[in-house]
Amino acid sequence: MITLLGIGLIVLAIFAIVGNISNSKQFGRKIMSDKLIFYILILIGGIVLIIF
Repeated sequence: MITLLGIGLIVLAIFAIVGNISNSKQFGRKIMSDKLIFYILILIGGIVLIIF
């Protein structure tokens, strides 16, 4: 069950990161925003849930 939650978090975080980067390129903003750091933390958390 926890593994499925981890996989779901990783998929969600990847979509969020890709969307954030494409938005940044489209509007010419800086890519490393606070939201992107938050999404990367979620991605790391998902990986930790799968491993343990």
